[in-house]
Amino acid sequence: MSDSVSNTYSAFNLNGKNMSYDALENRANRNAYAKEERKQYLQKLAQLKDNISNQKDLEILTCVFPICSLVSLLLYKGFSKVPCSDVEKINTLVKDMIKKHKLDTTNFKAVLYEKNAEDFVDVFGQKVANLSGKLKAKGAFYVLPHNVAFALEKEPLSIFHEVGHAVTGNQKHGYEWHKFTNKLFKYSVLTVFAAPINTVGKDKKSSKQKNLYTFLEKIKKSAPYLGLFMCAPKLAEEFNASKLAISFLASKDKKLALNTLPLISAAFGTYLFTVLSSFAFTKFLSSKTDSIYLQKSLNKQAKNYQKTLKFDESYEPQIAVIDQFKNNVIKVDWDNKPDMIHGDAVESFIKSGLPNAQISRFDTNLNESSVQSALDEILKSGVAYDAINLSKSSDIKLSNLSKLVGFAVSHQNLLKDKNLIKEKFFNSPYQEAQEIKHIIKSLEKLASQGVKIYVSAGNKGRDYINLYTLADNINVVGAANKYGVAKTQFSCDNPLVNRWSKGVYAVKKLTDKDGNKGFDINEDGKIDILAKDTTAKIKLPAQKIYGTSFAAPTALVMDLRRIIED
Repeated sequence: MSDSVSNTYSAFNLNGKNMSYDALENRANRNAYAKEERKQYLQKLAQLKDNISNQKDLEILTCVFPICSLVSLLLYKGFSKVPCSDVEKINTLVKDMIKKHKLDTTNFKAVLYEKNAEDFVDVFGQKVANLSGKLKAKGAFYVLPHNVAFALEKEPLSIFHEVGHAVTGNQKHGYEWHKFTNKLFKYSVLTVFAAPINTVGKDKKSSKQKNLYTFLEKIKKSAPYLGLFMCAPKLAEEFNASKLAISFLASKDKKLALNTLPLISAAFGTYLFTVLSSFAFTKFLSSKTDSIYLQKSLNKQAKNYQKTLKFDESYEPQIAVIDQFKNNVIKVDWDNKPDMIHGDAVESFIKSGLPNAQISRFDTNLNESSVQSALDEILKSGVAYDAINLSKSSDIKLSNLSKLVGFAVSHQNLLKDKNLIKEKFFNSPYQEAQEIKHIIKSLEKLASQGVKIYVSAGNKGRDYINLYTLADNINVVGAANKYGVAKTQFSCDNPLVNRWSKGVYAVKKLTDKDGNKGFDINEDGKIDILAKDTTAKIKLPAQKIYGTSFAAPTALVMDLRRIIED
């Protein structure tokens, strides 16, 4: 597998280069099967990367367009309240506009109404039904089949736009046209429901199912554009009505036309940005759901492939775990109280994949000196450890590290200037600088002896680094999501992170074959802590446990489980 693929944070690459598809092909002698699986996997992975990239732009548009729509609506409300003292002049101009467009006044009426009007009896001598609610809720609108344009007396400028609607409404088939545009506009929202269609994995289906999924995929991809197309007639009608109103006023009263233009522009802008909001949201939802389906599919494919391989369970690697083994800190059940020792939880992840591993515990607390002592003990022991797991971090914000070393430390120069950063940091006034120097030098010494070292990246996000990860030739493991194929937001994410492994696990309540009840925290189907040993009275599982603390042992297990039999 190429380096460009090996460096991605994907489920198969959690195993590292030794477990790449190329290695699997050689060890398992499953060339044809492995190549086909690899091809499908890489296609889905490439699509996932595209989706994640597209979502960043779509997220912005999905936020910006609704804001623009809201601003336009507020501007419309504001402009509609611009006082117009000469209502008689408005009425005269409305009559002129009706006359100019040859609207039949026996069948059409423009009404400037009072805010509290309950109904209209004097519209062609009959009561206009079901309008009292609309009149209270809206400032201006055009009604078919009654063929009446309404606007508030206190906000009369929008009446010209509504008369503009009447121009098309009074033409042949005008009534049908208005009904058509309004219905299409309302029904366009239905296109959003096509976005969550799942077409991932259709390559595994029969030819008949492939045709169905191909058809569904076309619907899914065309849904945003179909929604835009369905809204186009409404936008065209609104634009035409606005154009007719402004054109007429410009020929009669330019000052009034200028006063009316912001109102009509804001009204049209509200429609336009609402349509664009729906378009962006549908595209975003389509891409987002595809990403979820792809991650599920990649995760399932990885698990299914691993099932075809047999690992030598008799393998007994020597592993040192530097962790906290005294106090409960991991929350396993639902009451949000600590139930499990951190080191026990980390060890359970190692044992789930390497049941015969010989694990040596080195107990630490929250200070650096205990980690330093543990590493000293390991170096003096003379034991040939296969791996060391250090799921502890000493986090610092990049901006604070910059102050300590005397120059700006960023994602761009962190790797390139690592040696200079270490030198400056070791000589800084940072309280634990010398202890951390000792820890880093010890890790580097063990790594030079061929020991695989796994250090959790830390859980404070993109702006922080774990100072231990400044050591050379170690595995710095960031946390991937529950599917193991996308970075989590909580994980430290910087150039020092050279491995990504699943760091989010669902907690499940189990009953074993002996009738014991307990909780599985690492998704291996075995009890890791008995229910009687947790704090909640009602024994319900927590939703999940997460952290780079669990990503590090997961990566360790995947690397050491490289002895594969056909």
